[in-house]
Amino acid sequence: MTTERWWVRLAARWLARVDGVSGMVRLAMLGMTGLSTATITLRQYGHGEYAWPLIGATLGGTLVFTYFYTEGGVWNQMSRDRQDLSSNFANPSMRMNNELLARAVLAAQEKRELTEAERAAIKAELDDAFEEYRDGIELDDDV
Repeated sequence: MTTERWWVRLAARWLARVDGVSGMVRLAMLGMTGLSTATITLRQYGHGEYAWPLIGATLGGTLVFTYFYTEGGVWNQMSRDRQDLSSNFANPSMRMNNELLARAVLAAQEKRELTEAERAAIKAELDDAFEEYRDGIELDDDV
């Protein structure tokens, strides 16, 4: 049940926002760790004068990456690919459901019990489809 308390709704909304960008936050933290390590290494080896140009180049690269990631369509394509990959019907429970549904539909259309040959034909057809889509769909075919 949805809560009635305003502060719980506010906290949940902010937690959902943070969760939505958590991958990018982790990437940013990893980038900052790498940048910190690189600047310390430069200083240790006597090339500290390159630290600020490295930081500037990293910030510029981050802005370019962010622009192309969002405006270039990478974000949207990634979302579509995730949706396509997550809708694979060929898992075991769906395999059983598909056979049960096919048998029920055919029996209802014929208004009688199915013969063993009809059951075997349904099973063979679904086995072929299951093998074809077992590993998901090929996303590169449309490109």
